[in-house]
Amino acid sequence: MLNKNILFLLIALYLITALLGYQIGWSVFQYDELRLLQFPLGLYALLILIFIRKIESSIFTQIIFFLIGALIAIQITTYSVFQFQELWSAIALLFIFSALKYELRNIKKIEHGLALIVVSAFIPCLFICISIINFILYKQWFDWQFNSGTIRIYDSVIVPIFFFLIFLKNKNYPYFHYFYPFASFFFALAWFFDGARSALLAVAIGLLIFFIYSRENRKLILQSCIYIFLAFLVYKTTIYFADKNIMTVMRVGTSMRAEMWSFVFEQWKENPWSGVRGGYLSEIQYKYGHHIHNLYLRLIFEWGVVGWIFLVWMIYQVVKLFRDKNVLPIAKAGLAAILLDAMFSGSMVYPASQMACILFLAFAFSQRQQSKEYLKYSYRATKLLIGLWGALFLYITIMYLGQDLMCWGCGSYFGRMAPNFWFYGGAEHLIPADQIP
Repeated sequence: MLNKNILFLLIALYLITALLGYQIGWSVFQYDELRLLQFPLGLYALLILIFIRKIESSIFTQIIFFLIGALIAIQITTYSVFQFQELWSAIALLFIFSALKYELRNIKKIEHGLALIVVSAFIPCLFICISIINFILYKQWFDWQFNSGTIRIYDSVIVPIFFFLIFLKNKNYPYFHYFYPFASFFFALAWFFDGARSALLAVAIGLLIFFIYSRENRKLILQSCIYIFLAFLVYKTTIYFADKNIMTVMRVGTSMRAEMWSFVFEQWKENPWSGVRGGYLSEIQYKYGHHIHNLYLRLIFEWGVVGWIFLVWMIYQVVKLFRDKNVLPIAKAGLAAILLDAMFSGSMVYPASQMACILFLAFAFSQRQQSKEYLKYSYRATKLLIGLWGALFLYITIMYLGQDLMCWGCGSYFGRMAPNFWFYGGAEHLIPADQIP
């Protein structure tokens, strides 16, 4: 049984350690360490796809990825290290998603692993209470999170975990009937105090989708809204008594997203086919951030026609999932929330939130009904395609990330602290800890 679910267990362990702030010491920054840990996960997923699983894919998918691979091969000599970082991350995530999707189809019980992830996400939220007391007494907000990095990282991680919480509640997982109200309340409290407008909007839309697709769960949805509203009341009451609004969800125009989108759009118009290059904002050390906080615009503006092709394939897969009656309503709701959050945040940039989203996406797509037409397709073409992408993954790893993977106790440091691929998004490589100021 272990060899059938080991990737799921590794992903669960990855998320639990990330949420609880544990580090093994591979890097001085947890963010960089989580990025490095994606290599063994991606490599193991690649081995599963090649040697263990019978992987099938439609002709459409095969054509799409052969075409994307051909276009990348034509342009690869012009890529910078930042573009290779983006490409490496995308390939690793696709390998993990594909292998995990097929693995979850053969696992009868995933509830225990999901429950551990949900509880691990809940534990740091308890420390908000201490921060609230300090905020009221001393007019200063203290960080309550276990994981390093910006507050947005944790906010995006718990978006898919919130829908796993609802899934476990619906499955009548032991004690979750009592745990659900507290977890919902504290998750919402975290989003409000962090000013996580994107996460709150994503959850609201996800709950709306769940309300539409699942009549029998409408009472649960209304209860969830009540818990979120109670969290909002606690948030506003704290602000009122503290009389110092340093973090508020009501902010207007401070995230500079529109400015970033407009700036990259103007650059993209000069090279609409090839795009401005992956990791462009990191490369130029853009003053407002090292990524544009929008997955879809990033695909189009940074990757040009390659991004357009991948986006079309992605939309096609999502539409097919929503039309599939075998997929649970909560899976559709969580998917909608993830897609919306990716429109306004770095959920598909930060390593911890990437893995949380990939786990939920694999959970949702593993429920898709297998088409009988897949049986007609040759596995050889799919295996060849995986092999070619695997070769590119290993090439980038050796040529551009080898020194980072072999540097124990190193960290990123260059320019301003704004995360992208590394914790300091403008860094090309990790450097020894004694060289970090």
